[in-house]
Amino acid sequence: MRPHPWERGRSTEYLFGFHWHRPIQQLANSPMVCSGCCSVFRRSTLAAFGGFPERTIVEDMDFTWSQQLEGRKAVYVSDAMAWAADPETLTYLRKRVWRWMAGFMQNVRLHLPRLLTRKPMLATWIVIALLEILLAPLWWATPLILTLALHEPVARTMTWWAGSELLLTTPTLLYAAGRRRLPLHQVLFNLPFVYLNKAVNLYYAWKAMAVELIMVPLRLSPGLLTYEKGR
Repeated sequence: MRPHPWERGRSTEYLFGFHWHRPIQQLANSPMVCSGCCSVFRRSTLAAFGGFPERTIVEDMDFTWSQQLEGRKAVYVSDAMAWAADPETLTYLRKRVWRWMAGFMQNVRLHLPRLLTRKPMLATWIVIALLEILLAPLWWATPLILTLALHEPVARTMTWWAGSELLLTTPTLLYAAGRRRLPLHQVLFNLPFVYLNKAVNLYYAWKAMAVELIMVPLRLSPGLLTYEKGR
């Protein structure tokens, strides 16, 4: 059965994340998250912590940050293999991404002040992720800005923008395809579907930032409290 568009986009996001973000974070001894679907946890450590925490909607990230704050080490193993069950429809993708983004912002609110002083490299990745969320709309709107404000030809601005995107993403995908022994044409064919997922990710990232980092502290919203699986 052929994968659905959302699955195609997620599979490409995995390749980029697991062969670019995670290795860099591992080199700095500061992985952002030990994902619950593809990680192994020391049982004694988890039991001593009282099990997975329930104070945020993404317990794996909460546990990862909490343990690193206590001086324990999180390790990314690039040779490990895991298969994720991704959403096949936009309805389920929206539920998953909303939970992920809201949970990330909940952990930012809970942990970032201490991470800045006790685990600065992990705090650095978090701040970079927040800046990426804030600046992403500007990058996406760049062709429109150049065309309307600076009167640049549409073809030139789109060529420049698309070329920059390919330069930033293609080398990592080619490397990941080789590591995973995936057909190169399949990986490249899936690349356009990433932008469908990026649009969903960005919408819920901004929504989560507004709700969890602004409305919750002001007591205008309780935040996301209901755990809903994205499948």
